[in-house]
Amino acid sequence: MLAVVMIAAIGVGALGAVLLWATLTDTRTVLVARDTIVRGSVITAEDLTETQVGADVALDLIGAGARADVVGRRAAWDVAAGATLTAGVVTEELVPPSGMSVLGIVLPPPVAPGLTLLPGDQVRAVVTAADGGGEQTPTFHEAEVVAVNPPAPDGQTVVDVLVSHEEAITLAAEAAAGKVTLVLDSRELDEATSPSDDGAEPSASPSASSTTGEG
Repeated sequence: MLAVVMIAAIGVGALGAVLLWATLTDTRTVLVARDTIVRGSVITAEDLTETQVGADVALDLIGAGARADVVGRRAAWDVAAGATLTAGVVTEELVPPSGMSVLGIVLPPPVAPGLTLLPGDQVRAVVTAADGGGEQTPTFHEAEVVAVNPPAPDGQTVVDVLVSHEEAITLAAEAAAGKVTLVLDSRELDEATSPSDDGAEPSASPSASSTTGEG
């Protein structure tokens, strides 16, 4: 009986050793920030080091073999020292790029669009009278949706839009006064017609999503 127990123990120990070896060898090498990489900075070879992680790690980590694809590109966000680099951390162009600005427009629940806005959507930020009165034709600013933030506890949603640097201050003041409505006309990339100069009346078609900036 003792011999049987000893054989069983040896078998369990051997199995444990095999499993441990498999765990240690089933790894991959990924890139790690040697020091803090500041958002917007160009990533250099000195910024990077490597580490081993389990092959089954769920994060979309950048492998050491992609080092050449990372060096020389800009960091899309801050990477703390010792943190692994994940897909999307490198970018060719920062947002906002030079000459452009990002502006957040608040959308209260009663006027939130039924059609969810998506990053990349081309919209018009239409400027209207705060009280709905007046006979002047609304003007607008062309913009691009950068991000749609999760609704706040009060139900308000902030949509970040990309506008020209010159228009950002004017549009920010108009949005703060509750005079801005976002209009999405079409997502067709090959649309024959495009928004004309300021002064054009916004479309009221069923495909348009309108939201006010009134808080």
